[in-house]
Order: sequence, then C-alpha cells, then structure tokens
Amino acid sequence: MSERARSAVFIGFDRLCRKNQLNAHQLLQHCGIDPLVLRRSDLWVDYARVAEVLSLAAHESGNQQFGIELSQQRDYLVFGPFGLLLSQAESVQDLLRITNKYAHLHAPGIQLQQHLCGDQVALEYRLQLSKNVDLQQLVELGMGVVYRAAQALFKGAWQLSKVTFTYPEPSNSEFYLDFFQAHVLFSQPLTALYADAAILHLQPSEQRSQLKNHLIEQFASQQGYAREDYVAHTKMIIQSVLATGEATLSVVANLLNLHPRQLQTELQQRRSSFRQLLDEVRYSEAQLQLSHSSISLTDLALGLGYADETAFSRAFKRWSGLSPSQWRQQAQ
Repeated sequence: MSERARSAVFIGFDRLCRKNQLNAHQLLQHCGIDPLVLRRSDLWVDYARVAEVLSLAAHESGNQQFGIELSQQRDYLVFGPFGLLLSQAESVQDLLRITNKYAHLHAPGIQLQQHLCGDQVALEYRLQLSKNVDLQQLVELGMGVVYRAAQALFKGAWQLSKVTFTYPEPSNSEFYLDFFQAHVLFSQPLTALYADAAILHLQPSEQRSQLKNHLIEQFASQQGYAREDYVAHTKMIIQSVLATGEATLSVVANLLNLHPRQLQTELQQRRSSFRQLLDEVRYSEAQLQLSHSSISLTDLALGLGYADETAFSRAFKRWSGLSPSQWRQQAQ
C-alpha cells in the first residue's frame, strides 16, 4: 500500500497549535493537507506530509518537543483497528508482535525491534519512509504514543531505565526526562526505550475482556451509542477491524464478549444481520474515502478487507449502480 496514515494522527493537533499560537488550518494547507483531517479521524493522508507539517509546527513555534507533546493528546483509542488489536496483547512481547504485524493499519513504516543487552532490553523504534523528509517530530510522536500505550496497558509495572534518541540534545531536554520518567540520552546509535528484560513478560494489568469493554464503551460514548445497542456496536467494531481482513462474525462477536449465535439472534431481533451491517459499513467507508481522499482503488479495496480491487468494484456496483471510479467522478 502507499505511504498513507489515518487522519487520527492529527487528534489534538489543533489544540496544541492554539497553545503554541499557531494556525492549524494554515499549516495543513501549506503542506497540502485538507484541514478536514482535524474533524475526521477516519481519512487517509500522505504520511510524509504529516512529517512535514509537524516539522513546520515545531519550527514556527520554536517548540522543539512539539511531536512528543502531541502524543499527550491521545491514548490508544486513536489507533482504530490497531488499537483494538493492541488491547488484546498478552504481554509486552505480544505487544511488539502486534505492532510489527498490524501498525500499518494506522500508519506505514513503523517497526519495534527488540535487542537484548545483558539483563536489559532495548525496544528500538524505527520509522522508514521512501520520501526524504525530516522525521524527528514524527518519530518523537511515535515514541510518545508507544510509551503511553504501554503505560495504559501495563500501568505501574511499565518502568523504563533509559530512553535514547539518535539526534543531538535539544535545549529543553528536561521535558523528556519528565515525560518518560527515565534517564534520556541523545546522539545515540538507536532511538529506543530501555528496561529490565523481564518487562517482556509483563501481562496487562486488566483482564482482556475488561480492556475490550473499556475500549468499546469509550468509543461508543464518543459516538453517542447506548451500551445495549447491538446494531451500532456491531457496526463500530466492524469498522474498527475492517482493514485487518478479520471482520468476521466470530471475531466481532468475540470483541463484543458474545457467542456468534447470540450476536446473530440479537441482530435478527432488530431486523438486521451481520452481512447487512458489514455491507453498510463497507459502503459508507468507501463513499467517504472516494469523496475525500485520492486513495487508489487497490488500496481502498484492501483497506475494506477485500482480497482485490475486482471483488470490491463488483460489490460497490451492486450497492450504488456505479463503478467506484464513476462514483468518485460524480462526487468530486
């Protein structure tokens, strides 16, 4: 897929810009990004342009830690389908596995590599994009988000011994010490989080079902859904896991803590079905992306959980009477 990230990356951006006396709309437009990303977290945006606008914001404000401050504006709910998968992590090691396998559902080019150094483990954060842009602010945002996500999942057991960055020490390095609550070193070989190697086997501080309920209830409260609204909750979960290719009845029922047959019954009583809701979510998401982004049809098909563009185009024509390309031309 092309190097695009979910627009959820901009959650908190407008607020942080105002705090730093910046105009978020002007910064985005300067970098060729539609300001609509400030109001919708489910669009796709060129990731290199995200790096550019964060660098511009840091430069214009004189705030060298802009990216890492932005990470304070969010929790792992912003990851969408990736966040739901993170909530299922059995241990820190499992968190690394999920990140490396599924981080592309949120943003491209991200990897967490572990390096054992005696009784310590280094969790190296890698970000690689094909375009040659300044990645410092985007890397800091990523490091901050990883740190806060692990804090949310593992609570007080998540303790770091040190944090390292590859670039020179900024003038305000005390901020990093306060943020990570650990020794912070600059001009180092790796950008990484260091901790006792035993941290790899840490288990979540809550039961997975509790985490799922917490995630679902928070998401639902933002959308105004009632907890017992099975149709709305099912659609929300389908939307969240769509890009994983695992938006199946069994997976969605499990995330709702229901047996598949029980979910089918609940939906039937509401004159609906899982297949109907899956089609509705796919059609709605397809319309949104075709209207507000330049995403390719192949990327869109994969993001909707289809095996290829042909299968998606056939389904879209069944829903709308038009091919995706024809529909996009009419909508734009």
